Parts: sequence; structure tokens; C-alpha cells
Amino acid sequence: MLANGRIRFLAGAIVVTLTTVSIQAFGQSRQLEEVIVTAQKRAQSLQDIPIAVSAITGEALAEMNIEQVTDIARLSPSLTFSTGNQRQNTGLRIRGIGTNVFSIGVEPSVAVIIDEIAQVQSGQAWSNLVDIERVEVLRGPQSTLFGKNASAGVISVTTKAPSDELTGYVEVSATDDDQEKIVGSLSGPLSESVGFRLSAFHSDHEGYADNLFTGELTNLVETSGVRGKVQWDINENTELTFTAFYSQEDSNCCALSFRQIDPAAALFGAVPISVTNPLTFNLASESNNAAERDNDAPAEVEDTGFSLRLNWGLGEHTLTSITGYNRWDYENSEDVDFSPFDIQAAFTGGFLSGGLHSLSTTETSFVSQELRLSSPASDSFEYLVGLYYADAETDRTFQRPLIVSDWAGSSSTTSYALFGQLTWKFSEQLHLNVGLRYNQEDIEVEYVDNVAGSRFAGDDDEDAIPGKIALQYYPSEETMLFASVSSGHKGQAYDISSGFNQDRIDNPVGNESSIAYEAGIKTTLLDRRLQLSAIGFLTEYDDYQAQNTELRGTELVIGVLNVGTLETRGIELEATALLGDQLTLSANAAWVDATVDEFPDANCYPGQTLEQGCVELAPGSGVFGQDLAGKDLNNSPDLKFSLNADYRIPMGSLPFDGFINANYNWQDKVIFDLLQNPLTRQDSYSTFNLNAGIVERDSGRYKITLFVQNLFDEDYASSIADLGGLYGGSTAIFQFLPRNAQRFAGIRLRMGF
Repeated sequence: MLANGRIRFLAGAIVVTLTTVSIQAFGQSRQLEEVIVTAQKRAQSLQDIPIAVSAITGEALAEMNIEQVTDIARLSPSLTFSTGNQRQNTGLRIRGIGTNVFSIGVEPSVAVIIDEIAQVQSGQAWSNLVDIERVEVLRGPQSTLFGKNASAGVISVTTKAPSDELTGYVEVSATDDDQEKIVGSLSGPLSESVGFRLSAFHSDHEGYADNLFTGELTNLVETSGVRGKVQWDINENTELTFTAFYSQEDSNCCALSFRQIDPAAALFGAVPISVTNPLTFNLASESNNAAERDNDAPAEVEDTGFSLRLNWGLGEHTLTSITGYNRWDYENSEDVDFSPFDIQAAFTGGFLSGGLHSLSTTETSFVSQELRLSSPASDSFEYLVGLYYADAETDRTFQRPLIVSDWAGSSSTTSYALFGQLTWKFSEQLHLNVGLRYNQEDIEVEYVDNVAGSRFAGDDDEDAIPGKIALQYYPSEETMLFASVSSGHKGQAYDISSGFNQDRIDNPVGNESSIAYEAGIKTTLLDRRLQLSAIGFLTEYDDYQAQNTELRGTELVIGVLNVGTLETRGIELEATALLGDQLTLSANAAWVDATVDEFPDANCYPGQTLEQGCVELAPGSGVFGQDLAGKDLNNSPDLKFSLNADYRIPMGSLPFDGFINANYNWQDKVIFDLLQNPLTRQDSYSTFNLNAGIVERDSGRYKITLFVQNLFDEDYASSIADLGGLYGGSTAIFQFLPRNAQRFAGIRLRMGF
């Protein structure tokens, strides 16, 4: 009831405030520009599509210092992001649904698609946002319009196309926490029919957290990349675009720090924490960002790929072919005992020496081919049909001493799909959209356990037919009402990790299915000075694929299992208003109630008592568990909202104008553990970001921006984990505090022509 009250209050406040101030500004001449998106594979107004989608321009991303796909969670209230101690333990969630798993064989619930090419591994979602045209966040199951289907939503990134005239820019920035970045782009015609665009970037951040053992900063990242596009207008009906890119990254992210630690804790129940971590064991707190480790978790990433897009006019129809290739290599090392202590010497009597480190290499190759046939725009009937093929193969090796693990795994998924969507326009006011997809996936796995000298292999296949139906009604030219029902599907998967065996191959993690109901309104008011969107949704998931962690002997085992059923429901609000000629105010909010409906045999969390719900599952079995029915889904805040104000300051006779951009974000409390461990709870928090500067008035040739992120220096964690199993069952809560959980400031200079 409290959450319902909050969302009603917030909705009312947004509407009343924006409407009141907009009425005061009614005499002004400026209007909101129409936002064009391609969420339905056609250029359409954002206000005319029956989909819950947010669109963010490249200019808005730059103004708010959004540098990575994961940072978009600051602007899209239904989107959250959790960070693990390495890339493959990270994940995006939409409306509480997402994938944050160790296995290379489980596809993300939230698909990240860059220039219409899907990213295979969740670790690829850290992509840098450079020279971007727009980002679209589509919420809910997406099965009938994209080549790649997604069970929870899609983040679609479109980079800028070649320009008709020679243009370019160079942008440099520096921060007081030692980041230096340069971005450049050059674009224009090579001939009457050929254009190009070339963009490049380099960023070097020296880190923001202390490693007290080495006396140096950690969580550093140095990354660079280049992307090129060539567009050839072969004739008036045919256009060919070739895109190629390369990026590389060296980092040592992400150092976990003590949030809460029992002073009597002992590593593996044997070595006191005061011995393994003498510099940090007494620093534990919610604001602690200090690590202590001899292995600073070095990681290297290389991302390479190309795509070929052909648009061919067949009369009034358009045939689109998109061919893509992507290779992603990731090598990382982790400090598994989170300390500089010579744990091997202690447990082997000096026969071995060194800390407890793991080394992992991941190599992903991806090939896809998509064909789409689009009908011409019509007042009565439109359609799109498509074919999709994709082959993704990922190889991973993993080595760890002492608690010995040495294995190599290979997972491949081959996808075939036929999809399409039809739109009947019964009248100017009433439209019906119907979509359907036939999807088949073949999965294969090979696994070699070098310790046991064993090898396992297997394969499986399945098909699914998700679909969608949506009804649109226009009571007026500026208002659209819609209601839709759609189904989602996420294929079965192999949970590849230490201890993988033939039984787990013969019994893969089952597929996940969902059905989503949405209803909403999109409207533009006050002579196009106020734009509103309100969407309500209810989605039911069966056999949700979730991460599970348990202690087996002295080893912490990470696995994936099917949760029985869960439900996510809520309301999403978006509003943009022109308040006079100089001020633009936007507000976004989401109330999301994501709960488990059925999960009767879940594991107990460490230390959970009978009074807290940890019971013997069957009399005399000695096996304990808990019923999670009615519990909140992990990392899903009930309420989240953001406010953004953009104010332009005319400078009279000067050749430039000033601007101020302010961004406020608030997020409700969350729990990071699906098993409901209360020690993994993050309280509500807010951040305030401020940008101010000047920009050349006539053409924007130069721009100078001063910015401050997290102005009030509010601490928060993007992940919290209970690792007490490594410390003999004592309390040991670790956390990761992201860079934006501390204040930093900087300057950005941009010159263009």
C-alpha cells in the first residue's frame, strides 16, 4: 500500500507540476520536437507505437555523462544494473527481470543490440557509448520484430550514420579522480554516392578505490576503440552500409570490500581475518571502498566485428539484409581469497606458495544473418516478415589452485527464426497489431575436467512460438491508447561451471516462458509543449532462470536453477515539458512489484534459522530449505525515478549561450540475494548530477562543460554478497561500490566543424 501511495503521489506531482508551469508558458512559441524511433523497424514517432519504449538521444547521453550502456540505468527507471567482481558476473534487469550468472551457456534476459547486431555475453553490455545517434530501451518481452528475441527487454543502440556534408569534432575531458578521455569523429562524402564516418576514442582512468596492500589505486580502466562506416547509395533503390569496429580494454575491476565482517572470522575456518586482512578487517562499513589483495584482478578485453546492411527497394517494398560477425575475447584473473595472505603455503606446509587466485579466458564468436521484408507505409495495412539465423560459440577455460579447479568448456547455440508483424488500420482511430515468431534453438556443450581426467558432451534442441497482439485507439490526433498481450521465451541452457558433469548435460536448465499484459496512454498536450506517457504492466514468468549460490564443503558453488513462477507488475510514467523558451523539464518514474509466486524448495541463506523460515524439507531427510513465495525479486527496487532539467541562458551580444543541466535520481531499497539474506540489503539512495557551460550559438562549433557527478557524495553499493561460507560460517559481507557512488568533477571541451 505504501508503494502504491508513493507512485500515485509521484504521478500526480509530475502531472500537476508540469501542466501548471506549461500553462504559464502557453504563450511561448517553442514546441517539443517529434522523437523518431525504429523500435518497430520503421521510422515512427515515439508517441505512435504501442510499445513501452524510452528513447535517449546521443546529445542527451553526452550532456549527462552517460559513457557506458550500463549507465543508462540512471535514466530509465525500470532498468537496473548489478556489478560482480568480474564482467561475467554482471547483469542488466528490466522490470526486475534479468540474468546475472557465471555460466557462458545462459543467454541474457535483456538483450543489448548495437546497430542491429546482438551481443552474446552479459559482459559485453559494458560497451562504450561513443558517437551515438540514439538509444532505445524497450521494456517487456520482444519476440516479433527483432531478429534476436529477448524475454525481458531490449537495449538497442544506434550509432551515427555518415553525413551529407563534411563534419567532424574532437572532444577531450578530464576529471579530478584521474580520468582523461578523448573522442573524435570525422564524416562526409567520398563521392556523390559514397559517404563515410570514422570515430575513435581513448579513455584512461587511474582508478578510484584503494588497494591498501600495494598502496595503489584499483578499479582502473584504460580503453580505446575505433568504428568506421561506409555507406554506398548504389542507385535510388539500393543502399549498402558496411560497419567495422575494434576496441580493447585493460582493467583491474572490480575490487570487493568488507561491508560487515566478524572480527573472529577465519578464512576456511582456520586463518584469522586479522592475519589475512590486517589492514582492512576493521574498516568494514557501508562506505568502505578499500581492498586488500596481492592479485589486483587484471583483465583484458578485445572486441572486434563488422556488419553489412543492404536496403533494397522492391517496388514499394523494402528488403533488408543484415549480416554480422563479432569476436569477443576476455581474459581475467581473480583474487579468490580476497587477501594478500600466502594461503597456499599455510595449507601445504610450504610445498606451494602464493595466494588463492583463479585465471579464466573466454572467447566468443558470433555470426548472424537477418532478412526482413517491409511493406510500404499505408493507411490500411502494413506488415513486416523476417528470417533470422545466428550461431554463437563460446569457449572458456578456468583454473584455480588449492581448492583445485581446472576445466575447459565450450558452449554453442544455433538459432533459427521466422517472425513477423501485421498492422490493420480499420480506421484512422483504430489499429490492430498482430505478431508471431517461430523460434528453434540447438544447443551443444563440451566439457573437459583436467583434474579428474574426464570429458563430457551433449546436445539438445527445442522450439517455441511466442507472439503478440496489440490494439491502438486514437481518440484525438495527439493521443493514443493501447493495450497488448505478448508472450516471451528464453531457451534452455547448460549451466557450465566447476563440477559440471554428464547429469547436468542430460538435464539442462529448463526454458523460461512468460506472458505480459500492458495498457497505456501516450499523449501530447498544450500545443506540443507537454508530452506524457503512462503504462501499466503485469508479467507472469514460469521456470525463471536464476542464479543460486551454495557452499559444498569448502567450495562456494555458483549455479543456475529454475524458479517455479514469479510475477512483476507496475506503472511507468514519462513526462517532458517546455517551460518557457529556455527550460525543458523531464521526469521518469517506475513502480515495480517483482515477487516470487512459487519457489517452495529454495536453499536457506547462510545462518537462516527456523524462525526465519529455514525448515527441513522432508521429515528425517536432513535437507533444509525455505519457501520464497511472496518474497521480493533481487535487485528490483519498488520505486525509482529521475528528474532532469535543462536550462539555456541567452548571452545577448556574445557569440555563445550558457546552459545548465541538472539530473536527480532516487532509488528505493533493494535486496541483492534472491534467497532474501537480510545482510545483502541496500537502503534507498539518491544522486544529483550537475553540468554547466557555454556553447557557440549559431552552429555549436565549440562547447565547454563543467560537470559534477554525485554532488552530495552519497555512498551506495551496486552489489552485496554474503561470503561467510569462506570464513567458517562467520559473518562476511562484501560489497562493490561503483565509481558513481562517490563525488567527482571534471571539464569537457568540444570543438567541431
